Amino acid sequence: MNNMQNLIQIMQSAISPIVLISGVGLLLLSFTNRLGRIIDRARFLVKEMENGNQNKIIPIQIKILCKRGRILRTAITSIVITILIASLLILLLLLGFLTDWNMKAIFLTLFSIAIVSLIISVILFLSDVTISLKALKLQVKGFIQK
Repeated sequence: MNNMQNLIQIMQSAISPIVLISGVGLLLLSFTNRLGRIIDRARFLVKEMENGNQNKIIPIQIKILCKRGRILRTAITSIVITILIASLLILLLLLGFLTDWNMKAIFLTLFSIAIVSLIISVILFLSDVTISLKALKLQVKGFIQK
């Protein structure tokens, strides 16, 4: 009976990393969708240039899109690290239960790294949004009145 209670406690402890994975997965979906739109837009602009469009803003837009793509790639990498660490935490919980090892320090360290990685990815996401709004302002500059 005591073993069963310990197993239930382990399963309850695994809920936090599982919830973290679920929430972070939604952020990953959002980031990859943004990256896909950047890639599609960059391909469209390159095709426009190849077709002879001499609009001077197109190379600037492509440069901005490349910068945004690099930022999102780093954000996606950071968010994937969060997911990997959260998955590892679940495995460590189970191993700690099966072996009676005290993994408290390892668990806390990995959880802290996962949260820092999540914070980095959200900061990068905000950076991408800021750059995209600046790019929008550049594109519609001649069409809006102050």
